[in-house]
Amino acid sequence: MRAALVSDPDWEVAVPLAATAGADLICLPLLSFSSYVASDLNRASYEEAERPPSAKWRRGVELADGAWLAASPYESEGEGVFYLSGRLGRLGSTDNLLWRQSLPEGAPGRYEAMFWTPGHGSVETVTVEGWEVALMLGAELRDPSCWEALVSAGASLVVGASADTADLWEETVRIAEGMSTAHGMAVLATNRAPQPSGPNFAGGTLALSAAGKSLVESSPGIFDLSSEPARP
Repeated sequence: MRAALVSDPDWEVAVPLAATAGADLICLPLLSFSSYVASDLNRASYEEAERPPSAKWRRGVELADGAWLAASPYESEGEGVFYLSGRLGRLGSTDNLLWRQSLPEGAPGRYEAMFWTPGHGSVETVTVEGWEVALMLGAELRDPSCWEALVSAGASLVVGASADTADLWEETVRIAEGMSTAHGMAVLATNRAPQPSGPNFAGGTLALSAAGKSLVESSPGIFDLSSEPARP
């Protein structure tokens, strides 16, 4: 499987480029289709949320042109109920995955708990090119109990999306490397790139084999994973 890790928030350009490059799976960062709405207390940011499934998500799937897309739209179920949704799917497929972020970020200057409700429910996976894929969003990548839940669900590949400043991204990478090695799960994680306004996100990507080893880009932004993942 060829996976494209895209930290650039200009998704309408990046997604078709990744598809043209031959990616089987395209991974976008946290809040894939909007600005980072939780950097201040401006309630007008609620208007960024879309009814599920997000129209921007559907557009992203179209641009992926048959490749799988992993993204996290900001969605509203109505009646003041908002979620950060993790979605994994592809054009024409009914075998899609939905995960609501369970741990909104609580760092200073991050008001995620104000803007969306923690999700709940059991972890599920979907099969992508021989891998059992599960999603992780934001602070979940730094919580060992969230990793344990993925292990119990039988995940062999974790696709993560984050919006971390440099110090948090360093911690995210360190924990993901340890969890990958301990549990024999491959990891693909994409961190949100810096933007002119809002928090100074660090950008960056992480690609680990099922043995916890760093993968090297086979072409810019593209990482190759074995079609038959090995678990210890």
